Amino acid sequence: MRSAERGEECFICQGALSALPSLVDAALTQSVGFEWETFSVSSSFSRAMLMREAEVATSLLPGEFTSLKNDTNARLSEQVAKASGKKNDQRAADASFEFDFTSKKAVARPVQLYIHGHYIKLARGFCQSRWHCSECGGNGTRAAARLRPSAAADGGAVACDSCKGSGMNYPSVEEEIGKVLAPAFGASGCTLHASGREDVDVRCLGGGRPFVAELASPKKRKASLGSLEREFAKNENVRAIGLRFVHKAFIDSVCNSHFEKEYEAIVSGDRALTAADAKKVAALSGTALSQHTPTRVLARRTDMLRKRTVYKISAQAIEGGKLKLHILAEAGTYIKEFIHSDEGRTTPSVSSVLKCKAACDSLDVVGIHDYFLETVKD
Repeated sequence: MRSAERGEECFICQGALSALPSLVDAALTQSVGFEWETFSVSSSFSRAMLMREAEVATSLLPGEFTSLKNDTNARLSEQVAKASGKKNDQRAADASFEFDFTSKKAVARPVQLYIHGHYIKLARGFCQSRWHCSECGGNGTRAAARLRPSAAADGGAVACDSCKGSGMNYPSVEEEIGKVLAPAFGASGCTLHASGREDVDVRCLGGGRPFVAELASPKKRKASLGSLEREFAKNENVRAIGLRFVHKAFIDSVCNSHFEKEYEAIVSGDRALTAADAKKVAALSGTALSQHTPTRVLARRTDMLRKRTVYKISAQAIEGGKLKLHILAEAGTYIKEFIHSDEGRTTPSVSSVLKCKAACDSLDVVGIHDYFLETVKD
């Protein structure tokens, strides 16, 4: 900017960077509305400015030129730090400051907050993520309004017959976790990232399923996670334990890792099942399964053949002519299909070895071997 120091207008920015101090002030004013200790900066420029920069750069040798973006970001970072007394951290900031030198506008935003833990689903009838009602599209009224057009005409709201006005097919773990975490941090929303998922009618017990909750636009960044766990403990349906703050990259460790799982299942048949049947099922320990994509999910998943291993099974005959199974299986094993065979799409199966039509009356996830996550440095 030597030309500016001589009182001349800079060829590249043509005076646009003179707005830098006022833009920093504007961003800091906006940041008063939320908590932050570290920040990142970014800048954007008009196409014309970047073309003039390229014109200058071609006439200079390597090392004689610093890019407009790098130089400006360094100046922005220095001024924000000086004015706020806080630290620049481009990789893990609490606040994001964005400066547009074309529109001469600045925006300050709180960066998402990430909390890792394990959820325990104590009740059946809960899906993992929000599942909007397919009839009303999630608004709770549209389907019924179609049936009674007069309701829309007279301004009355009629609850959707399918979801009873909730807008959801089922209540969700994501909603239950968000009800506690979002208000605690003044966040505008909560998105759940989890390691796999269980079916709506399956409980998740034991140590729970690992997740990362992503909190959008949090106004607060500090809260007692122990107090929040105690709040979750009051919930009869969904609880969260082992909460800790993590960085965004931890989502990948949780969602893209594959863990062995333990299940407990109650199995019935089209005949009474006996202790002899329990021994036949237990003999499937160590068996490699061939599983085609289950018919129940073919509408949304590719039909393909998967090889999965059932590592260990213990089985016992229980009252009512049923079996109680404890299963340790490879990640991605379809347990219900392993039991009823899905019309032969899973082989071998409990049905095939018992030579009867077996059914999974109930299923619980009782253990997820996610010990790997304890070794991941955040």
